[in-house]
Amino acid sequence: MDGSQLLIPAVLGAGAVATGLARRHQARRLATLLDARSTSVAELRDLQATVAEQMGAGSFRERVKLQGTITCNEPLTAPWSGEPCVAFTNTTTALMEVREERTSTDSAGNTTTEVNWERREETLQQLEQRCPFELQQGGQSLLVDPEGAELELETVFNQVDPPTTANTGLYRQLGTRRVESLLRAGGPVLVVAECSDASGKLQLQAPEGKGLFVVRRGSEDDFSRSIRRWRRIWTVSTWLFSASAALSVLLIAL
Repeated sequence: MDGSQLLIPAVLGAGAVATGLARRHQARRLATLLDARSTSVAELRDLQATVAEQMGAGSFRERVKLQGTITCNEPLTAPWSGEPCVAFTNTTTALMEVREERTSTDSAGNTTTEVNWERREETLQQLEQRCPFELQQGGQSLLVDPEGAELELETVFNQVDPPTTANTGLYRQLGTRRVESLLRAGGPVLVVAECSDASGKLQLQAPEGKGLFVVRRGSEDDFSRSIRRWRRIWTVSTWLFSASAALSVLLIAL
């Protein structure tokens, strides 16, 4: 058994490890989501006031999940769509075909060169901005600092512009794609975060240490189903990669 024969089992084994890690990541996300306490803005404000009275301001910290509506007095304006938002990401990608030459020699010593044009995409520029906003429930609201959050963004702009440079013998430019995704400055959201007054004001923020910090549309049940679905996908993928790796080793050994 030489080294080249072990290449396929090694690749399949690496796939099993990678999908296993992805499955474990989703399992941890689900455990963290279930561990966070369901609450409300009013309850958090009351709890913080009690803790501040007993232990001093800046002592309150709890991992929570709650739903409310985004409000923002000074939202961002997404550059390409012009829509008000609390976060946006702009990505500019070059679309091109690159010339690839492959040379081969047959048993008679004859050399041939095959020319192919392979399509590729290259990210030219990416811009991301976020701004603080309020999570409102009824007549009360709570500040959200979105830095470090996993945001569910909606793609609102996707346009391919004509080429801006001349083609050469090595590549052909097909155009430039501009994509803009954002979180609108309004509408209901689910927030899973740490609630703390350590900054001097009560707010929802990234947890100290590891933990979920998510702002997304939909309910907690929707989020839980999504995590469970991905966990199943990665579990099945791990089984398939592992079985394929074992089978390939067995076939090589026979």
